Amino acid sequence: MIFNLKSREDKFYQLFLDGSETVCNGVAILREALEEYERLPARLDELTAIEQVGDSICRTILEKLNQTLVTPFDREDIYMLARELDKIIDNVHGTLEKMVLYKTGTPTEEAKELARILVLATDDIKKAFKLLNDVKSNYHEVIDLCEDIKFRENQGDHQYRQAVAALFENEIDPIEVIKWKEVYEHLETALDHCEDIANLLKGVALKYA
Repeated sequence: MIFNLKSREDKFYQLFLDGSETVCNGVAILREALEEYERLPARLDELTAIEQVGDSICRTILEKLNQTLVTPFDREDIYMLARELDKIIDNVHGTLEKMVLYKTGTPTEEAKELARILVLATDDIKKAFKLLNDVKSNYHEVIDLCEDIKFRENQGDHQYRQAVAALFENEIDPIEVIKWKEVYEHLETALDHCEDIANLLKGVALKYA
């Protein structure tokens, strides 16, 4: 079977492009916010607006999925890809939200590094979605990007463990440990959802290339 998402269902292709672009925009704001802590509340407002855009895109994909008789690939894959994109931006938003609510203070280097890894992973996700309109021709590129995303997630797991270990080793105040551990968990969970997307995209490529 020749799989061509653009010709068969351009609406899904464009929505996934919009969704991945929205995720990248949100992650970029997160990384910038960690470098300019004094503007954190304002950046949270920006990220809240972006999260709402992401929610809208997810709802639109699911609505169109229910309205479409013939889908470009498995309905379950479309559903899961939409949900996983939404979960990434939810956790990115949760990161800044917790930092503002908990008044965490100056961002740690560990948080900045997790955000840097997240930027790389979501950029690869966006690249993979751009290639999805013709996965037969772009099969190897999609697979390579999926492997890169999984590598980033592994980097994130390692960084998360190091970050938590540093908290318990260096932080005297247990309240501060709890605050930062929650922040790190949001970042690590966002990377987990990146890996979930990589696995889904790899599955689509294998089935339809």
